[in-house]
Amino acid sequence: MGGIVAVFDAVSAKMAGQHGPLADRLRNALAGVINEGLLTPGEALPSERELAARLDVSRSTLRHCLKELGAMGLVHTRPGAGTVVTGRISKALSRLSGFSEDIRLRGLQPSSEVLELTIGPVPSDTAFRTGLPLGTRTLTLARLRKAGGEVLCYERAIVPVSSVGEDYDGVGSLYERMDAHDARPRRTLQTIEAVNASIELAVLLGVPEGAAVLRIDQVGYGPDGGAVEDAVSWYRGDRYKYVGEITG
Repeated sequence: MGGIVAVFDAVSAKMAGQHGPLADRLRNALAGVINEGLLTPGEALPSERELAARLDVSRSTLRHCLKELGAMGLVHTRPGAGTVVTGRISKALSRLSGFSEDIRLRGLQPSSEVLELTIGPVPSDTAFRTGLPLGTRTLTLARLRKAGGEVLCYERAIVPVSSVGEDYDGVGSLYERMDAHDARPRRTLQTIEAVNASIELAVLLGVPEGAAVLRIDQVGYGPDGGAVEDAVSWYRGDRYKYVGEITG
């Protein structure tokens, strides 16, 4: 209880230091405590009734505020299940980790919706990028990656069948499956760029057409130095940020 009381005190203090309409001050104050880490990803907010009473605002004002915070990607409200803090998910450039690992670290439940799962000879463009011999049997996997039921990413990955096995269904963590075959990438080459979501991508990610999206192209190399992954992912720009440490 002490923690949430401190959050309410921080919100009240931030609102008192602002000018303008009450709804705007409340939105800015709540966004502030989320961005400062006082409310962390995966943390459930109190009920609307309790929030409104503690912050001394009407429930209609609070609902409007939560809707705007949801549009900003800071909270996620599900009918009958309440509101959960999401915030932008930080992805460390200095650590090689998979989507499922990153999401679990933030107290959220990862899941996947498989859109394509096929086995066949390595595509010629993948062979060119990775050096995999033509004729190598590969698995092509396209899926939506979710956290707490919310779509955060659309990815397409091509991996040798030998690195995941014939029976991989694409639902669980790809890297955990590759671990079981001692084929997890130990090194990756990535390119990251900001792009605008096409109408097809916008529909998949549940964002407006033209919204900012992070496109990440990646080739992963296994324990023996050979390529084991050729992937491209599109992450929602309002929900993800990459963090790197540079020393000199």
